[in-house]
Amino acid sequence: MRCFMTGVVFFCLIGFAHAEIINIGWGAPDELNIRVGAVTGVTTVTHDVPIANIGDGTPITGEPTLVVIEASARRAARRDSNRLSFVVTADSSTPLSNGTDIIPFTDISWISADGDIPSGRFDGTSDQEILSGTKARYMVIDRLTFSYDNTRYPPAGTYTGSVTYMVSIP
Repeated sequence: MRCFMTGVVFFCLIGFAHAEIINIGWGAPDELNIRVGAVTGVTTVTHDVPIANIGDGTPITGEPTLVVIEASARRAARRDSNRLSFVVTADSSTPLSNGTDIIPFTDISWISADGDIPSGRFDGTSDQEILSGTKARYMVIDRLTFSYDNTRYPPAGTYTGSVTYMVSIP
């Protein structure tokens, strides 16, 4: 299983268009896979909020703008793959911080390119389900556009934090 964490200045992730669901069938070995962002390492997205726009409610997007989420699960036995489904969860429970100053991840939302992973908003919990009920023989690939609400007036600085994604078979 691969997990994703990111640190940012006024956090936000941006994605590109096109999503797909691919039938990966069944067969050994049993597998659970997830990729968020780069193929290796941690994808860091930087957000710069212009001083004149701080807290004005204009959503702020960041760089890089291409962040992918890819998740799949498969069972070795065909009958198990047909019965089981997998879910993807996100842990956004620890807010972005700059020393003792914080910005909650609930200020971050995303829009799905094609709806394979539904559009949504981080809820600040450790087990938010962002994709549910996908049969355990499919790979879901989607690109999401993330935005920071920009409705707060936080003290100036660099705010960093991590969101961890996980795929599982309940």
